[in-house]
Amino acid sequence: MEENEPAKDISLYISLIQQNFPEIELRNIRPITRGWDSFVLDVNGELIFRFPMRDDVMVYLRREMRLLPLLEPALSTPIPHFRYIGRGNAAYLHTFVGYTKLDGVALESEEITGEQLARLAPALARFLSELHCFPVELAIQAGVEAHTPEQWRERYYERYLDLQKRVFPRLNEELRTRSAQLWEGFLEDKTIFTFQPVLIHCDLNGEHILCDPERGVLTGVIDWGDVTIGDPALDFVGLHRQHGRAFVEQVLSNYQGQVDGTFWRRMDFYLCYEPFAQLIYGAYEENERFIRQGIEGLRALFGV
Repeated sequence: MEENEPAKDISLYISLIQQNFPEIELRNIRPITRGWDSFVLDVNGELIFRFPMRDDVMVYLRREMRLLPLLEPALSTPIPHFRYIGRGNAAYLHTFVGYTKLDGVALESEEITGEQLARLAPALARFLSELHCFPVELAIQAGVEAHTPEQWRERYYERYLDLQKRVFPRLNEELRTRSAQLWEGFLEDKTIFTFQPVLIHCDLNGEHILCDPERGVLTGVIDWGDVTIGDPALDFVGLHRQHGRAFVEQVLSNYQGQVDGTFWRRMDFYLCYEPFAQLIYGAYEENERFIRQGIEGLRALFGV
């Protein structure tokens, strides 16, 4: 299903909520533009229900179901609390979840002013400090995958091999050459893989951070499906992409975690990753729209 297409059968999701939770009066149902993994419904402007779309997404959801109750008391920022855990049926085979909607403005909003961003920076630093200081051992017990720096490098090396196999044949010679130089420059410089692994959100884009810009507080951080133990620099990439390096530096000025000597070199690579993610997703899903977007992103990235 394309991201801009209507749900193929929203009535199925509504019936699942009714069957599992008859106590909920369904007054107003609004589909929310989904990501790549789940279909999301806003119920009555009060509840959010997430419906995984593939078997592999259920693996991530089960991990969230174990981790978030442990993580919630360690964070001063609200995160989803799964009040409702529903079972599917013959037409929908997965478990689905619901939680009280977290209010606020997404940090990606263009209406947030520079002055408001400056007020939000300490709140973001506090959240990231608390998250990155969460005991790794507890996260592992909850099923979160741990990576040493070398394993983190191997993770990206495997993605590079996948790109070479599935994506590079779709690129012209110049884009292949520039892409290879970027990836190999990152992977072959082992000196940059010296960070201390921590628990990271791993998908901390502006759309997943909710805030009250006037008060300078965070009101929620959502979508924890990619949570892992790895490079803390990755959790700053969305802030950089949305609001620039100066804003990241503002956040870092109050951040209590470790900023090692190659933090910014890794950041530079991660900032280039999005078009490759679109391409690999498009290749696996045979989605030409994502492939076109990824190629356009590479052209913009390399200025060709």
